[in-house]
Amino acid sequence: MLFTASAANDGRKANEAYENGNFEEAEELYLAAIEQEPDNAKLYFNLGNARAKQGKVEEAIDSFMEFRLLADDPEEKALAEYNIGTLLAEGKNWKPAATHFKNALKLNPSDMEAKHNFERALAEQEKQDEEGEGEDQNQENQPPPEPSEYAIAMKRQAEKLVAEKKYEEAYNLMQQALEDDDTVRAFNDFIERIKNVSDINEN
Repeated sequence: MLFTASAANDGRKANEAYENGNFEEAEELYLAAIEQEPDNAKLYFNLGNARAKQGKVEEAIDSFMEFRLLADDPEEKALAEYNIGTLLAEGKNWKPAATHFKNALKLNPSDMEAKHNFERALAEQEKQDEEGEGEDQNQENQPPPEPSEYAIAMKRQAEKLVAEKKYEEAYNLMQQALEDDDTVRAFNDFIERIKNVSDINEN
């Protein structure tokens, strides 16, 4: 799904490129349109779609998160959460997928597709947990894992919050991401740093 073309000429051209299946060109044109209209939420949503079509999971999640921050309408925010959930489900990252489908449902409780996908993600996650039960016994002694695309996208969002001095929000975001995706442990030092700054700010 694409939002209708932005007032920016590049936004219109980008939508045409997208409709014609030229996703790389669409991505470049959306980025150009965003330079002209950095607060136009819909451009970020369409950019996320163009990136998703190219398999750029990390960048697509980043774009949908930007859209979610800028959008005012809960149903529009729900679309971003749904798309992130779908991307994660396609990569069989069921736990974070379930979280984002759940977020979509909180924002738009009447979305039956999100409900169906949430239930499926939970069932798949349960299966995954059962299969991997014996594997994480010695997790504490393991070196940090290679971060997933989801983990990298969440860190990027947290870094943006840090740049705005929203340390507590950044810390909470990373904690939630860590609950959903064990590879976020790769950024433990970063999480520890923002926690310390957040604690100092509170005192």
